Formats: sequence, structure tokens, C-alpha cells
Amino acid sequence: MMKSKFAILAAVLLISTSILAQNISDGITHMHAQRFKSAQATFESLISKNPNNIEATYWLGQTYIEMDDSAGAKALYEKALMANGNAPLLLVGMGHVELYFNKKDEARQRFETALNLSKSRKGNDPDVLNAIGRANVDAKPGDVVYAIAKLNEAVTRDDSKNPNPDIYLNLGNAYRKAHDGSNAVVSYNKALEINPNFAPALYRKAMIWNTQKNWEVYTRDLQAAIQKDPKFAPAYYELYYYNLGKLDFTQAADYANKFIANADNDIQNDYLRLQTLYVQKKYDEAISGAKALVNAAGAQTKPRTYRLLAYSHVENGDTAGAKTYIDEFFAKANDEEIVGNDLVLKGKIYGAVSGDPYIVFNSYKEAANMDTVKESRTAILEEGKNYFKEKGNKVMEAEMSLLDYSLNGGTDIAALFNTGVTLYQGQAFERADSIFQLYTKAYPDSIYGYLWSAYSNAAIDTTMEEGRAVPAYKKLLNVASKDKERYKTQGISASGYLAGYYNNILSDRDSAIVYLEKGLEFDPGNEGFINNIKILKGQPANKNSGNTKPSDKAAAISKPKEGS
Repeated sequence: MMKSKFAILAAVLLISTSILAQNISDGITHMHAQRFKSAQATFESLISKNPNNIEATYWLGQTYIEMDDSAGAKALYEKALMANGNAPLLLVGMGHVELYFNKKDEARQRFETALNLSKSRKGNDPDVLNAIGRANVDAKPGDVVYAIAKLNEAVTRDDSKNPNPDIYLNLGNAYRKAHDGSNAVVSYNKALEINPNFAPALYRKAMIWNTQKNWEVYTRDLQAAIQKDPKFAPAYYELYYYNLGKLDFTQAADYANKFIANADNDIQNDYLRLQTLYVQKKYDEAISGAKALVNAAGAQTKPRTYRLLAYSHVENGDTAGAKTYIDEFFAKANDEEIVGNDLVLKGKIYGAVSGDPYIVFNSYKEAANMDTVKESRTAILEEGKNYFKEKGNKVMEAEMSLLDYSLNGGTDIAALFNTGVTLYQGQAFERADSIFQLYTKAYPDSIYGYLWSAYSNAAIDTTMEEGRAVPAYKKLLNVASKDKERYKTQGISASGYLAGYYNNILSDRDSAIVYLEKGLEFDPGNEGFINNIKILKGQPANKNSGNTKPSDKAAAISKPKEGS
């Protein structure tokens, strides 16, 4: 009889434990699916039944954090720690909150204390390690290197018979935060090996493909996530956005409805309608609707709504009005929510307000550095070049070309030549000359590097007093002399400039005559050169030559016009 009672008691305890674990699991599933209100209700229900349920309290605090209520999480953890001051998970939760308040040292102390309190003879507790990793990945001030180390340790300490895919999910997120997409994918795949139906891992992989603009694999993994878990709302949202980008409004609306059906009931879901209005170029409607959403949601307004307002104002011609909203977006958005185009948008807004084109340039540079795919990076930089070209800013257009050349590992110096010309056209003569100098070193037998280097230096030294263009013109003349027929125009130009320099600036008539005679090698019948030689030698010039008298040495030989 006693044995039977023990059996019944054991069965009851087993069922109770199973129900408890299942409820925690349900709450975590809601969190992964971004149904935070549902997760909150689940954990609050567990705590109402057992106020000392530490695991439920920890996860409730995590839910608050996900809902951007770090103050609420702080109050929850502080209260719980008063009753359970040595609970490792609660200490980690409090450390997580402290990271949100940029108290990095205090947070690290909490994490290490939690590890010491939970440590067994076999080592650190994998659940505590996992929670520490999660905290440092989620919070902007978190130490991602520390997170990766703790999560890798959690992998080695996890139950080999019943491994936790959530550890690999967090490890993948950590690698992604560290901009290591390859190891992130490996980690997500490990999570899927443990649980092939683990939709969050498929979703996270899809987000990496999104960054790389690998749309085929991106949509494949999102569809797979839905297949594994038809209630996984984030995948529906991403597919809505993807189809919206294709201007397939019918398909987009279908995914929007599926998202709303599987998400928490939330006024902010109206964002999908507003996003569609923006894509349809109905900017006034998008702005009024988004402002109404901000008023209704208040402090809980998601960053994406502020981004939509910023974009809508810019497209509506109100760049100054967009500044408030782009500032709100960057203040509220986490790293995963920010893409390269957001950086460019901010740069354009700040550049327009300040009148400083370098702000826009640096935003394109930052966006390009953020992108790991060469084709995408090139597209960003090409957009930047076109932006400055449309603005008529030759210098910044050229700087974008140089950035493209540098970031994409350019080695063909010839490709830089046109960039140098663009810099010259933008009157950035020093910068242009530096490009042409590179060109002449790579192609010493080409006249064009010397020619444009000479043009650049002549534009700087307009009076010839410094003789800046002289070395380039001498080298040009030397190369041109090898093919006088082909380089006739350039040879005449260089000879005339050098003759003018030696006569007008150095008062060296003999050298001036030498260069004029070199010019005649290119054009033996050049009347201007012939008459100037006669003048310099003290002989009478031909009638109607148009030359000034030799005593006026500053005008006796004028420098050639650009391009002659």
C-alpha cells in the first residue's frame, strides 16, 4: 500500500514538473515568435501560482526587456533579489538590465557572482552561461567577445543527452553581432541539428541572407521556418516586407494578414499598412498615420515607425523635418534593426541640414563598410557616386570612386585616371595631382599622367612663379618626342609652357630658345615659335606676327591654353 502511495506521489510530481516546464517552454516559444504580451501573461501566471519561481521571474524580466521596458525589468529583478539574493539567474537578469543603463562594470560583477554561486564540481552552470551570453548579445554596451566565450563554454557544459538549442541560437546571435556571419550560420545549423523544428534558428539564418541580399536562400529559410512552426510570426512579417519590396501588394497583404493573425494583438501592427502607403508613394497618408501611431503607442513606439517617418518626410521634400525622427530611430534601434540605407538616410539628412557634404560621404562609407558582400558594397558606393554627380559635386563624386577603389581592393591604377580628371574638374588640384602621380609611376611611358599632372600644378601655380608644372611638362615632352606625329598637340603645349617659364620667370633666354626649337620639331611651320625665337635672339620678327616687343618679357611668350 505504501509503495502504491509513493508511486502515485511520484507520478503527480512528474506531471506537475512537466506542466511547469511546459509552461516555461511555452513562454520562451512566445518570446522567440515575438509575442511578448503572450509571453508576459504566461510567466505572470506561473509567478502568481508560485511567487518564488525564479526561472519564471527571470524570463518575465527578459520579456520586459524585449518590450523596451528596462525600468520594469529592473524593478522586477530588484524585488526578486530582496527575497532570493543569491539566485544566479536573477543576478544575470539584473546584470542584463545594468548593461542597458551602461553600467558595464556592475553588470560584469553580477555575471561573475552568478557563475561563482552556480558553479559545481563539473564547472559553470550552462543555463547561467547561456543567460550571460544572451545579455551581452542583446544590450548594445554588452561585450560580444565575453558573450562568445561564455556561450562556447555553455556548449561544452550542456547536457549531452538533452542539449539546449537555445545556447547555439544565442551563440549564433553573438557571432552575428561580431560581424562573423560564417560562424553564426554554423551555430544556427547546430541548433537545428538538435531540434530540426527550431524555427528561430531558420529565421536567424534568413536574416543573415537578408544582409547579404541572397534573396533565394532568404525566402527559402523563412518558408522553412513557417513550415516548422506555422505560428512563427516574424517569418510572415519578413515575407510581407520582401513582397512589398517587389511591389507585389497582393502577396504582401496576404503575409501581413498572416502576421497579424499569429502576432500579439497590438496597435503597432498598423505599421504594415503605413509601410504599404509609403511604398505606394502616399507620403502624406503615411506621415499622418505614423504620427497617430506614435501618439497611441507613446514610449512603446517601435523604432521602425520613426524610420518610416524620417523616410516619408525626406521623400515629401521636408529633410529638416526628418531629423527629429531619424534621431529617434537611432536612439531606439538595436544593431540588428539598422541597415546601411539607414546610415545613408541619416547622413543625407544631417548633410542637408548642415550643408556639409562630408557627412553624406562618411555615411556612404560607413554603410559600405557594414556590408560584407562585394556586389552590395559596390552598389552602395555607386549610389553615392551618382548622388554627388547629381549634386554637381565633382570632388565628392571622385572621393566616392576612390573609396570604391580602396574598399574593393582595386589594383588597376589605370582605373583611377578618370577619378583624377573628375577631381581636377572639381578644382581639387592637389588631390588630382596625387592621382596622376600614381598613374605616371605605373605607366611612365604614357604622356597622359604627365599632361594632367602638369594641368593640375599649373592650375595651382597660375603665375608660374613656383615652377610647379615644369617637371611634369619636361617629362611629357620627353615621352612625346618619341612619337612626334601622334603627340604633336601635347609636344607643342609642353614646349610653349617651358619656353615661357624660362624666359618670363627665370629670364633664361637660351633655355627658352631651346624649348621653342623643340616645339618646332613637332610643328616646323609654327609661326609663333619662329617669331619668338627671332625676338629672343634679337632678330626682327615677321610682320603681323602678333608678338609683343621683346622688352616686355612677361608677355613675350605666353603659356599655352589648357588642352592645346
